[in-house]
Amino acid sequence: MKTQLQHKVYTTHSIQGEYNYINAMSLYTDQFKAIPNLLDVNSIDAEKACNDFIKNSSEQISLMITKHETESEKDIEFLETVIVTKNQLVLFFRYNYCEIYYQYDQFEEAKKIAATFRKHKQRRRRKPLEINLIVQSNRGLSLSEMEVKRTKLDLDLFYNDDFKEVDQTIRTRLKKNNDKGIILLHGLPGTGKTSYLRYLIGKINKKVMFLPPNIASCMTDPQFINLLIDHPNSVIIIEDAENIIMDRNHYSNSSVSNLLNISDGLLSDFLNVQLICTFNSSLTLVDKALMRKGRLIAKYEFGKLGVEKAKRLSQHFGHDMEINEAMTIAELSNPHEPVAEEPSKHVIGFKRSVELLN
Repeated sequence: MKTQLQHKVYTTHSIQGEYNYINAMSLYTDQFKAIPNLLDVNSIDAEKACNDFIKNSSEQISLMITKHETESEKDIEFLETVIVTKNQLVLFFRYNYCEIYYQYDQFEEAKKIAATFRKHKQRRRRKPLEINLIVQSNRGLSLSEMEVKRTKLDLDLFYNDDFKEVDQTIRTRLKKNNDKGIILLHGLPGTGKTSYLRYLIGKINKKVMFLPPNIASCMTDPQFINLLIDHPNSVIIIEDAENIIMDRNHYSNSSVSNLLNISDGLLSDFLNVQLICTFNSSLTLVDKALMRKGRLIAKYEFGKLGVEKAKRLSQHFGHDMEINEAMTIAELSNPHEPVAEEPSKHVIGFKRSVELLN
């Protein structure tokens, strides 16, 4: 196959790109026998910029080569376009940028074209929230991505007044790069721990990993360390962590030593991992080493909402019920359902069907 341009013949081999359909610079040098200058225009919507140029400068175009992708008749995706102009410019549009190839005396012209493209700013797509489940396979430990529902949460409405300061401390530390430490969140079932975690994931820009309690005992095994080395500066969430954080003097099966090594030992100096542990038990049962100053980022006990807060939240849910005592969020959101038994400690909170919390 050959493409003829202005009586010159080009083979696809000479202009074929290694990663792109067409190598724009090779096309320029083949066509104009010169090494071009390059002006990059980044962070634009390349498809809109390309269509705008075609619409307003069609009489200047001598050659246009496009690449699209489709999975259905209605779903055609723009990938890249190369345009050669009659005044010897080559424009290469791809994803979120455009490359303008030109000669030195055409610099002002190239700048004017670039200025028209900048009005087509790249539209930032909101990525879905995800959590990475640490799973055991035949090949060892690996990550399995799970999408998490984005949560808007009014902390004043759903939690007691003393929680806002704790939340601020937690979010400030989790946004800090190359940090370490432990966050302990505990309290009765149905008081909002999992809902808060889902909300928290949307407030930080780090990779979040979910560690099932049955794998926590392997936290200092080589395969687990290798996983963390591949994903440093991450946040690890351990729900229902009672068997992991309990006092070593009373619970021989706890994994406190592993937590300490990861969060504040020698390993922590290059892993930079932060851990969030949630559980239903009292802090009095937690190993004291986990709560030492400098190691503990924050601790908080989620409890029932006082009468006035409970009334406000009940009205928010659209319920008309008489409230004379403190209640959990789960009781307020589902007033007509029987009280559920405490969930099994091996159920993953992010996959529970209860939307609001557990």
